[in-house]
Amino acid sequence: MKKRHQQKLILISIVLFFLWNVPFVTIFDGDAQLFGFPIFYVFIFSSWLISIILTYVILKKFYE
Repeated sequence: MKKRHQQKLILISIVLFFLWNVPFVTIFDGDAQLFGFPIFYVFIFSSWLISIILTYVILKKFYE
């Protein structure tokens, strides 16, 4: 695997670590809702989905 692909994957991990850390997560801890879902769950699952998609794109470029 190329060094730049490894760096991108590590960067995604670091960003997720800070996004899911307590001080940042408490911003979304409230009664607000988006399409009937609490904003906290929307934040967690959307950031998780985006990280999976980004990881897939990075790894797909590696194997081409």
